[in-house]
This record gives sequence, structure tokens and C-alpha cells, in this order.
Amino acid sequence: VMAIVVHYLGNPEQGPRGARDYWESLKTQDDADLKPDISASAHYIVGFHGEILRCIPEDEKAFHCGGVFYTPGAKAFFGDYCAPDSSPNRVTIGVELCHPDWTGKPAEKTRAAALELVRDLCDRYLINPRRAVFRHFDITGKDCPRWFVAHADEWAKFIESI
Repeated sequence: VMAIVVHYLGNPEQGPRGARDYWESLKTQDDADLKPDISASAHYIVGFHGEILRCIPEDEKAFHCGGVFYTPGAKAFFGDYCAPDSSPNRVTIGVELCHPDWTGKPAEKTRAAALELVRDLCDRYLINPRRAVFRHFDITGKDCPRWFVAHADEWAKFIESI
């Protein structure tokens, strides 16, 4: 594990189990229906009341930050993991935050629990949060997690709190 990537669900009011169930439903996609298959998942989802749902074991790959475009910073940090046949998904742990509205601002209990989770992950994997805890935005340019992209000062406080 090289880094932690923080996201927001992008679906206001959705709780951890609803998101996990949606990701589970993606397993039943069928090439025969001519719809493009999608992959989406994360290792953890932090809920509105600070509950943490682990969806995927930390030693397995989750599909949370791959893309066709990677930022220059992501390319510099992840190197060959940003190549067309690879992905930072292979070396990151994804943490999704639930949020009550379209601003993406997490509830205080969500933020506090996410902070503790990310701190624990950094401690266990010897990750320097100032260097290797990213917003999804920092890797692919996606507006995710929306609140922390729109409020870089809040993201800086989050990182400093780790």
C-alpha cells in the first residue's frame, strides 16, 4: 500500500450499505446486454453516524481511482501504476465518505470517523499523510470528494489532523 485515497459517494443521503449493495450488483453485469460494464468499489465507506463498513479486504484491489487521465502529480507519485495497463488501484486503499447533500460536505461524525480510519491506515502502512493521502481529484482531476475539492483549506485541516 503506497497511499490512501479519499472520496465522496456522489449520491446524497446514500448510506454505506446502499453503496456496498450497488457495488455488489455490478458483479452481475453481462456483456450480452451491449451496455458498457463499469467497475466501482472502495475498501471502506464511512457513514453518517461515524460507522465504518469495510467492503473489501485491504490486501485486495478496489476499483476507486483508476482512469484514462492521471494528473502530473499522480504520474510523478505512482509512476508505472499510471500506465494504460495498470492503475493506482493496485497500491491504494479507498475510503468513501457519505454526505447528506450535493455539496458533499460530510457530517461531523463522518469526518471524525474518517480521520481516525485514515490515521490508523497511515500508522499501519507507514504512510506519511502529507505525502500520500490524496483526494480522488489529486489523482484523476475528478471533482471528488467534492467538499474537499471546493474547500482546499478544509482538506489541509483534515491532513494536518492526521
